[in-house]
Amino acid sequence: MENLTIRNLSFAYPGQAPLFDHCNLDLDGDWKLGLLGRNGRGKTTLMKILRNLVNYQGSIITNLKPQYFPLTIKKPTFLAGDAVIEAVPNSFLEPWQLERELNLMATNPEILWQPYSTLSGGERTKLQLTALFASDYDYLLLDEPTNHLDQVGRKQVANYLRQKTTGFIITSHDREFLDQIIDHTLVIERSQLVLERGNYSTYFKQKKRRDQEAITTNQQLRADIKKLKRSQQQRQQRANRAEGEKKNNSHADKGFLGAKAAKMMKKSVTINNRIEQVINDKQGLLNNIDSTTPLSLNLQRDHHQTLLAVKDVTLSFSDHQLFAH
Repeated sequence: MENLTIRNLSFAYPGQAPLFDHCNLDLDGDWKLGLLGRNGRGKTTLMKILRNLVNYQGSIITNLKPQYFPLTIKKPTFLAGDAVIEAVPNSFLEPWQLERELNLMATNPEILWQPYSTLSGGERTKLQLTALFASDYDYLLLDEPTNHLDQVGRKQVANYLRQKTTGFIITSHDREFLDQIIDHTLVIERSQLVLERGNYSTYFKQKKRRDQEAITTNQQLRADIKKLKRSQQQRQQRANRAEGEKKNNSHADKGFLGAKAAKMMKKSVTINNRIEQVINDKQGLLNNIDSTTPLSLNLQRDHHQTLLAVKDVTLSFSDHQLFAH
């Protein structure tokens, strides 16, 4: 069992905010790890870093030699089996190994004897995956393997990946698919790598709980900050009034009033500085909670004739509901 250790990993594209900022992580090479994060947060970049394709700061310590999906097919006019075998680096694959793996994926091995260019997107995906697992790599980086798969294909791939003992990191926008195959999640949040035990649903429940706790904490902190600022303002007003009394009382003991105003002003400045420090401390404790901007569409009425109007429609494909009502 090999491990992968990341220490003080930092990376940013020129002129952009850091994708990773002093990240530390320990991964077990046997884990089936789901890599989560919004688009543009660095999922594909992290896979490039693990393959030493980009320069980064920090260190990655491992004996694992990760291999990446999708493969680069350089000879698509070849028979599919030959084209894929040629594309797998440092491999000595035989067609019978691909046949065995395709059978395990409930996919017809006859696709091996068709030109690669004639295969569908789903067939290419399944063939590439079987080639990588048949090659006995010790760790795989699977970047969006569900992109070209229909519902049947996703079930076939999920069942196949569940059988495998080889560890991998996988990205996919299909959360239901991830739930079936992963045992850990690695989440990119605010330039950090957050590791969780369990599948996507487990992570999502824990994140909702953490976010709710953070929202409650933020509300209390903002209330405290508002109260402190009000107190700060009131003290400043009292100090200003004392200074005004000194100027308005021309027949009074100006020395006494001046000393009193100066003393009050000094005390006010000292207390205000303390309050300002407390405010800064509390603002520093405010949690930066990930949020999404609601998508709104301002559709303009056009002058075309209505072709179809539907109401309360539900549509399912096999046992997968596409939309309801």
